[in-house]
Amino acid sequence: MKTFFKRFSYVVLALVLCVYLQKFCRSKTDGFALSKITSDMAYHKEFETLPLTSTELDSIRTILDQPFHYLGKGAQCYAFVSADDKYVLKFFRLQHLRPPEWLVKLPILDSYKQEKMKSKFEDLSRDFISYKIAYEQLKEQTGLIYVHLNKTDLLHQKITLFDKIRIKYSIDMDSMEFLLQKKADLFYPAVKEMLALGKKAEIKECVKELIYFLAYRSSLGIYDKDPDINTNFGICEGKPLQIDVGRYRLDPTRKDPSLYIDDITRVTDNLRQWLEAEDPELSDYLLKEIHDLKSKELEPAS
Repeated sequence: MKTFFKRFSYVVLALVLCVYLQKFCRSKTDGFALSKITSDMAYHKEFETLPLTSTELDSIRTILDQPFHYLGKGAQCYAFVSADDKYVLKFFRLQHLRPPEWLVKLPILDSYKQEKMKSKFEDLSRDFISYKIAYEQLKEQTGLIYVHLNKTDLLHQKITLFDKIRIKYSIDMDSMEFLLQKKADLFYPAVKEMLALGKKAEIKECVKELIYFLAYRSSLGIYDKDPDINTNFGICEGKPLQIDVGRYRLDPTRKDPSLYIDDITRVTDNLRQWLEAEDPELSDYLLKEIHDLKSKELEPAS
C-alpha cells in the first residue's frame, strides 16, 4: 500500500509539473507557436484582393527583407515589428480552424465537430472580408500595405521571425495568411506626448483628420462594429491611422449624414472627455469639427 501511494504521489507531482511547465512556457511566449498561424485553408475567391503592380510587389519584398520581432497579440492576430521599427506584420490566429484532438478522436461527435468548424470559419470569413474592405477602400487611412488572405505563388520569399523569447523561425510567405501595415503609436499616448511638447496645432490637425476619416468611412457605407479609438487607432507620421480593422461591415444606411454624425459624436465621446481633462480647448475643437461636418462635402483624404 505504501508503495502504491508513493507511486501515485510521483504521478500527481509529474502532472502538476507538466501543467506548471506548460503555463510557464505560455506566459514566456505569449502562447505563440508556429502551428497557431499556419493553416491548410483552401483558396477562396471572396478573399482575393486587387492585383499588385510590379512596383508594389517590389516594395513589399523590400519591406519583408528584414527580420521581424515579436510585438504582441490580439484577439485575431499575432503581431511582429520590423527591424527598422516602421512596419507591423500580423499573422492570423488560425488554430481555431482545426478541431481539438479530443474531438477528432470521437467520431460520434462528427456532426458537432462540423458545425463547430463551420461556425469558426464563418467568423474568420467576416474578419477577412473586413480586411479586404479596409485594404481596397481605405488603404491610406489604415496604413495597410498588403493583405494576403489566400495562399499564392507570388512573393517567392522567406522571412525571419523572432518570437518573444528570441526563438528564430524562417517562414515561406506565400503559404501564410497575413497583413502588412505601417507601425503607429497608440492615439492617446501619442497625443499626450505631443501635448507635453506643446504641439497643440499638430494635435488639432490629428483630431480634424480623425473626425474627417470617421465621416468619410461612413460615407462609403462602411460601418465599424468595434470603433474604440483608445485601442484601435494610432498616429503615424503625424496622421491618424486605424490600426485594427477587423470589424468592418458594409452597411449602406451609414451613408446618411444624420446617422453617421450621431455615430461620430458617440464614438468620440470618450476622447472628448479625455481631452477635456487634458486641455479643454482641444475638447471644444473636437466638437466644432463634428458640428462642421454638416456643411462639408466628403472626398478621399490625401
